[in-house]
Amino acid sequence: MSCMNPFGILQDWLAHKFYHYGLFVSKHPRIFTVFPLILTAFLSLGIFNVRTEDDLRFLYSPQASQSRVEYQIHKSFSGDSTNSSFLSITVESATEDKNLLSKERGDIIKNFNRWILNEMEIDLNGEKVKFGGNICKSEEPCGLSNTIVEIFFDTYWNKKLLADPRIEISYPMMKFFENKFFLPTHMYGVKLKPNRDIDAIEMVHMFYMVPSYEQHLADDVCAAVVEAIRDSVEKRLPQLQTSMFSLSILKEEMQKNATFTIPFIPLTVFLLITFSVISCMTGDWITSKPIEATVGVFTSTLAIFSSAGVLFAIGTPFVHQVTVMPFLALAIGVDDTFVMLGAWQDTKRTLSPEKRMALTLEEAGCAISVTTLTSVLSFSIGTYSSTPAISIFCKFIALALFFDWFYQLTFFAGVMVLGGRREAAGYHSIFVWKRMSKEEIEKAKQPDAISPTRYLFENKLAPFLCKPSTRMVLVLIYGVYIATAFYGCSLLTPNLTPSRLVVDDSPLIHYLHLAENHIWAEGLIGLVYVNDAPDFAKHPDQIDRMLKFVSELESTPYSMGPNSTRIWLRDFNDYRQFFAEDDSRFYQTLKSFVHVSFNTHWASNLKWKPRSNETGDEYVNKFFFTTAFAINGWNVRTDLLLLWRNITAKYPEFDAYVFDENNFYSDQMLELQTTTLQSLGTAILTLISVCILFVAESSIVFWVVFTLISMDIGTAGFLSLWGADLEPTTVVNILMSIGQCIDFATHVGYRIYRSEKKDPTDRIRDSLGAIGWPVLQGGLATLLAILVMIRVPSNAVRMFARTSILVVATGLFHGLLILPVIVRSFASDAAAHSDKLEEIARKKALKDKPTKSLD
Repeated sequence: MSCMNPFGILQDWLAHKFYHYGLFVSKHPRIFTVFPLILTAFLSLGIFNVRTEDDLRFLYSPQASQSRVEYQIHKSFSGDSTNSSFLSITVESATEDKNLLSKERGDIIKNFNRWILNEMEIDLNGEKVKFGGNICKSEEPCGLSNTIVEIFFDTYWNKKLLADPRIEISYPMMKFFENKFFLPTHMYGVKLKPNRDIDAIEMVHMFYMVPSYEQHLADDVCAAVVEAIRDSVEKRLPQLQTSMFSLSILKEEMQKNATFTIPFIPLTVFLLITFSVISCMTGDWITSKPIEATVGVFTSTLAIFSSAGVLFAIGTPFVHQVTVMPFLALAIGVDDTFVMLGAWQDTKRTLSPEKRMALTLEEAGCAISVTTLTSVLSFSIGTYSSTPAISIFCKFIALALFFDWFYQLTFFAGVMVLGGRREAAGYHSIFVWKRMSKEEIEKAKQPDAISPTRYLFENKLAPFLCKPSTRMVLVLIYGVYIATAFYGCSLLTPNLTPSRLVVDDSPLIHYLHLAENHIWAEGLIGLVYVNDAPDFAKHPDQIDRMLKFVSELESTPYSMGPNSTRIWLRDFNDYRQFFAEDDSRFYQTLKSFVHVSFNTHWASNLKWKPRSNETGDEYVNKFFFTTAFAINGWNVRTDLLLLWRNITAKYPEFDAYVFDENNFYSDQMLELQTTTLQSLGTAILTLISVCILFVAESSIVFWVVFTLISMDIGTAGFLSLWGADLEPTTVVNILMSIGQCIDFATHVGYRIYRSEKKDPTDRIRDSLGAIGWPVLQGGLATLLAILVMIRVPSNAVRMFARTSILVVATGLFHGLLILPVIVRSFASDAAAHSDKLEEIARKKALKDKPTKSLD
């Protein structure tokens, strides 16, 4: 049994179905215009179920990532019901004198911290609550916030304390009686004298743990704390500059991406309508299509509301990336409108509206189906991304494109039938109640009429491209293009920083700059959670193994050494040496140890659990400690995270995790390259499969896919040269570029395949004449829809705009120049329909016979 040839298996069958579907729509145009409106109104009700998701850990960490486990361990350490957040404040000089190491400034900073912990009141839904007196009580570390800062400034100018041999101020370690304080956790830009004494401090970093309070979530409490500090900081920190960071602030700033972008949507709609109307004028008031062009933009709007309503109804959250979805849906959707109107204008004006609509859908229905199918599939691949931010965005755009296709073939097709009847009756294209003169009607129905745009592409551009000298020059230009693109791709490296997620004038920018260039580079604190601590009373040999584990963490290339580590076990071992007790009393002695005044801070690091015997004894089954690291970039942070996990994996019996607030960023970076390559590979295979089903000529399939891959490489490479790094936004952009690039190459390649001309040059002329102007219209419309986004003061939005600009530039370059030249040069004998030309011509002649109008 012979195998079925898959090439073009759907094309003729689908074209036949669309032809008869066009006749059916022509009989019932009003039903097709009313039903989509009712459906949109119903589906749009889901918008009332909108829910915003701004949890960065959820959005930017892969669903199965270890950072999510680490965060849950961190969150549950104080009890499963505990909800906690944090607030960071940097203090710098606002004058030319950058040194904070003066008695006056030290007192100001110290008193500011004491005011926050002891006197500051916050407003929680109208209730005035003291932060220190009420809220901090539920979490001991909160009340001890910035103790090192206070002790340092209390001691530095106190001659009596400095005379005590048990106190020594040095950098990075300060000794204070029985305690050792690691100063780089709070002091940055430290300059030392020749004798190693501290001479200057340029920045103080204060950190507050913020717990939940009664029914108020920690993030809500943190937002109230931030507001209270903002209202008082100028008065309480004169001549000092502050920057604050918390997840609540970051969420608030990220929402500005949507706030700043949404007002540009009406401008985009106006520009698209204006361009569509102007570009659909044919030179007379009968065959022009200004109303249909406007309705085409409205059709895309219906798709946007329908897709958003469906996804919100089923619980899909709104994320700030979705803000750009309307721009893309409008740009891509209007392209289908141009293809439909272009196919209509390509039919003979002497035919009935019903026949013209059938021929239009026979040609354009297949064309927009193949591009929509490939676009939807390429974005659908993105919905399986392990990163929710990417997955959610792709769901919105994929469903919007599907609805646009559906409404183009129903609502817009019905509108086109009504417009066709108006045209056939000779009425004005804008003042539809006004019938034109007999002379104008006869002029509009000339059987050999050709539009100026078709003449330009068919008789000017196509012959020029088919010249051998032109083809040679374009091949050389393409060589420069692809070499530059590959170079740009080689520069694309993973890099995800919070500063990329906020608007340009965000107050967070300064803090994030300090974090990346000073705080992390001079001392980053990692929390190490031991979730299955051994019973040291029964297994004293595990003490050495635990200390070996700690030592390995301190021995990484980025570690700041043992002096930066704060672990109770080392201090307790020194304490035990004064007691002649056996190991069986390990935990009784430990309880005495943590009740000594200088050791009470260790109590919050320990979790006790009763033994399973009848004595009721307790032992420490969980604890955490801290150790410091110095890093100078996100790639180094990712390397460090892998080192942490490799070390903890060597001690599985401890069930240990190293937690840092930014681990989820690093997990994202670890998967970005793999995710991008997998998505691109799957999308390209999908495109090949779809092209094979619709195009029966293998050489044209090959060159269409070749140009698609070339466009994606060019977009990614030039995007890198334009300042992009490999981050979730860039991955979304690359996936988006696949969906957008399809429209350019596939429309042209499909039309070349559909051409009935035998001569290669005539085939290019026929194809560009028919599809060249709609493709250029689509590209220019996309530019108009996207260019306004350049004005949005947000890096993420600008990258979307830059991607779309590059897609249009590379798409038009490939679709209107490179692909015709390649087919003419390397696939000039491609003629998949050559054996059927006479049969097709005969059938078409029968179709072209005038029939009685169904009007």
